[in-house]
Amino acid sequence: MVKLEIGAIVSFINEVGDKFTGELSEVFSDFYDDVKLEDGVVTYWSKKTKKYVPVKEKNKESIFFEIKTALGVEFATESELF
Repeated sequence: MVKLEIGAIVSFINEVGDKFTGELSEVFSDFYDDVKLEDGVVTYWSKKTKKYVPVKEKNKESIFFEIKTALGVEFATESELF
């Protein structure tokens, strides 16, 4: 799998089995308010420690990526990327 970073070209398969390739443009979370990519690792702003820390394993499915494809913008989780 490609190292995750903004601007990287990634491929993914959506929920119906269609394959897409596009540019990773942003990272979001359903669980955390403030997330970003740092050296290929998704981090979130911890109010407790006042710094960015890696996303906990149990919350990784709340992370999704915006990917700009030739057909428009798509969203995928890390487990859908390859």
